Amino acid sequence: MLHNEARNLLVEAYEKTRDTKAVALAYGVSVPTVYRLAEQKAKTGSVGLRVSERGRKRVLTAEDSERIAKVIDSQPDITLSEIVEKLNLPVGIESVRRRIQAMEYRRKKKMIHASEQERPRCAGQERTMEWVCTDNTGFSPGFPG
Repeated sequence: MLHNEARNLLVEAYEKTRDTKAVALAYGVSVPTVYRLAEQKAKTGSVGLRVSERGRKRVLTAEDSERIAKVIDSQPDITLSEIVEKLNLPVGIESVRRRIQAMEYRRKKKMIHASEQERPRCAGQERTMEWVCTDNTGFSPGFPG
């Protein structure tokens, strides 16, 4: 792979001579590479490496993140699969889980204390999960579940 300075020199040599085979041989690249870099220079004005265009693109948009946050705020005990179904997201639950963690939501285990376990409305419940968002102020509000 050529660094940016060599790419610029290669294109300059091609523009001066128009001899693709000689330029390709001098820089140790293939003839199609010379044509591709010359075309890239004509289209974009640069032959620099396009590092920012590498890698897999994000599927969840910023709008999706906002919708996820609204759903969690309105229904704190919602499950990941329910979020995917309710918002009709094109990803799996693992992607949603990672996005929720990136948004600084954390799952907080709500324990039923011994005195509450004997109440009729708590009978049979062991533990429930609720989402908690921590902001930068250090205050950690819990959403009722």
